[in-house]
Amino acid sequence: MQLMDFVDACNMRSKNDTEVFELLCYYLAKEDGAVSFSVKKMGQVYEDARISMPDKTSLKKDVLRCGSFRPFGIEGTLKFSKDGFRSLDKAYGHFWGAADVKKETTGAVVRGGTVRLTDFADICRMTKNTEAENFELLCYYLTKERSEKAFSARVMMDVYEDAGLARPDRPSFEKLVKKHGSFKPIGIEGTLAFKPEAFGPLDSRYGHLWANSITPAARPGSVPEGVGILDETKFCGRRDGFDKLIGQINSAYRDGSFDSCAVVMRRLLEACLVLSFRSNGMENEISFNGRYLCLGDIVKKVIEKNAFGLSEKDLRDASGIGDYSGHGPTYNFSANDINSARTAYRNVLDMLFRASKII
Repeated sequence: MQLMDFVDACNMRSKNDTEVFELLCYYLAKEDGAVSFSVKKMGQVYEDARISMPDKTSLKKDVLRCGSFRPFGIEGTLKFSKDGFRSLDKAYGHFWGAADVKKETTGAVVRGGTVRLTDFADICRMTKNTEAENFELLCYYLTKERSEKAFSARVMMDVYEDAGLARPDRPSFEKLVKKHGSFKPIGIEGTLAFKPEAFGPLDSRYGHLWANSITPAARPGSVPEGVGILDETKFCGRRDGFDKLIGQINSAYRDGSFDSCAVVMRRLLEACLVLSFRSNGMENEISFNGRYLCLGDIVKKVIEKNAFGLSEKDLRDASGIGDYSGHGPTYNFSANDINSARTAYRNVLDMLFRASKII
């Protein structure tokens, strides 16, 4: 669901500051799978929603008083309380609820092709497992469901609660996690990753929960049918060549081919920018001797001329998405890399479709 559509559907501009913050965080949770939020980092979301952000200091105090959130991890980071999220989901979940189905083969509830954490906990009978077994299973779940690759005892304690399990005692839990044979230390101290030989048996046993969902997962990290970067009902049907690119972007994203997805996103953006300059009689600004400037220089020209009503932050985020995939020899894109710029990309493309008179 597009952010601006959600803003209008919720009549968000008539809400108070706390309600607006709750709704924007709820949107990110439903649309992008976000689990943590901070007032400090929500500025861009307010801008994308075309809503003025209130004073951050007072907003933070109001948000903590409202009871919908609780502190989580790093200072200033928040997470929905269970009651807070349920209340919002009851009121607004129907915007996404059409994708909910019941999977008869396992009894697990599938939302758009993904498995809910509490259902996974039931299937694995986690209440009868040891903490070591549950830590391994919960990390496996996050790998399959959110493409996460790094884990820590501090963060995983909250996941236990979300799964309906008792929160472990932190000192003993950290010792247990440190000695767990299925993981190896990586990066920041206390952060772990699966050993390949440990992940394989888990995937053999539980991978069918994702493979048998609405759309079979082509590979680990793929996402369900119907989920994509661009809303085809909105962006397609305007220009045949663009329709093909949009189809490739969405299908690559669903298939887990994130590098391919990012490269085609970059190509479509560049084409839209060129067409926008051309449609507005400004083609000479970006072409010399019959050849167009590279994307980076075209972006600089847009910013320099403040053209097409684009947000500079959105444009930089959207144009940077294919840099590493197209030109980074060792970098591999993940779903999180694309999701972090997905809203910016949609906003930029929407403005460029208008500027180039496609819409």
